[in-house]
Amino acid sequence: MLDVEMFSYIDRVVTDIIFNGTDLGVMNRFGGTGTITGVRVPFGVQSLHWTLDGPEGTPRNGEIVQVRNAVQITREGVPPGTQCLGIHLYPDDTIEITFAESIPERTDRGRQITAAAKAQRPPDPE
Repeated sequence: MLDVEMFSYIDRVVTDIIFNGTDLGVMNRFGGTGTITGVRVPFGVQSLHWTLDGPEGTPRNGEIVQVRNAVQITREGVPPGTQCLGIHLYPDDTIEITFAESIPERTDRGRQITAAAKAQRPPDPE
């Protein structure tokens, strides 16, 4: 059992996030789920799917997406003291898993994606 937090590095709303049968909720674009406590995380290949959402007319709205890469957790791969699992969702429908003693941090890849997206957006009107 671990606490789980999921981070999104995609520019759209994600709903119906199901990790190994556990509902992790929803995320805003470039958002996170908050911490979900007491999630059973089995050793082996992890299962994750989610539904794409967004404004009417957004491509792929309503599509249920299965993670494209196989992520496996082994007993040896979990660092001592791990209490939290970070799940990081990328724009290519892949994920990365990180382990933390307390709150998971965003990944370097995720920070780069977020910074690039911010640089492409027009500034907010004042």
